[in-house]
Amino acid sequence: MKKGQEIKSMLNKINEDVKYKKDYIVDLNTLDVSQNDRNVYPDLHYAGGNNYYQMNDNSLNHLCNRLEIGTRYISKCLPVSQELVTHNINFWINKNKNKKLMLRTIESGINDEDNKVRAIMSDRYKRIDSDVVANSCLSKLMDMNAELKYSYYDGDNMNITAVLPKLEGEVVEGDVVQGGITITNSEIGHGSLIVKPFIYRLVCTNGMVAPEYLNQFYAKHVGKMIIDVEQDEQWKTIVDKMGQQLELVSNPELFQENVEKLKQATKQKINSHQVEVLAKKHGLSDDERAGVFERLNHYVGETFVTSKYDVANAITNIANDESKSDDRARFLQELGGLVIFSNNPISARI
Repeated sequence: MKKGQEIKSMLNKINEDVKYKKDYIVDLNTLDVSQNDRNVYPDLHYAGGNNYYQMNDNSLNHLCNRLEIGTRYISKCLPVSQELVTHNINFWINKNKNKKLMLRTIESGINDEDNKVRAIMSDRYKRIDSDVVANSCLSKLMDMNAELKYSYYDGDNMNITAVLPKLEGEVVEGDVVQGGITITNSEIGHGSLIVKPFIYRLVCTNGMVAPEYLNQFYAKHVGKMIIDVEQDEQWKTIVDKMGQQLELVSNPELFQENVEKLKQATKQKINSHQVEVLAKKHGLSDDERAGVFERLNHYVGETFVTSKYDVANAITNIANDESKSDDRARFLQELGGLVIFSNNPISARI
């Protein structure tokens, strides 16, 4: 697996960031954007907040989507004319005055240049933030004697992956796998809170994420807005369900069922044409596709037959590349799981 952040430093950053994160439910008519000479993105001004906020690609796209402005058009305008961008956005703000939105911001309290708007969500966006998820999950994982294999947090998105040494099985002689759990969450609209089964291959430290239909728990960021996570019964329900999912994933019988599917996959054949179609269907880059064939000891265009198990391990091994983003590595791990657990991995969706 890729080398992640140290869990202690990750938790320190998560808990430190909480001090500066601030959310507002705003009327659209309290917002406007203005030009600046710092970067290509306009500033956002909120009359009820901490004055001006720097925007980024994510928050600008969110605002355009809320205003039903084409993001491709705005992206095309950005490097050419910030004046044109601000004119378009302010025009459509005035046409949608009655809308309510949630601003998710970072406020340093020092000066405007340190204030950032990280996401602009609907007023029905349900906050399930990484500080509460991490602190809740990690205490449960420690109680389960889990070993942390990977952790990642960039201020907005989080990934925690751990294995349970008590869940261990042998696919073929000498090829041992362990069962585990991967927990992902986004605070800025990039995904739900998800808890999925995880399979860790000791011989090459590959990680494989089981598909969503196999004992997955997820909580969407949609519904009644959570004001106070300590008091909100909705959040308490999510925490309870998340704990139940952790217990479910740690069930030895369910893990052995997955090991049996891995064993079956060693006997299930897949040919080179199917590997090509699989790579194209799921959007593997040319380098990734070549990497899969190389790990199978073949070259692109060569005709051969191999097993689903070998193809899955070739794909997940690419996820170990340190150059891969966290999102891309997780996608490749999920694609490896799809190859194993889906009857038709070519047409199945992640």
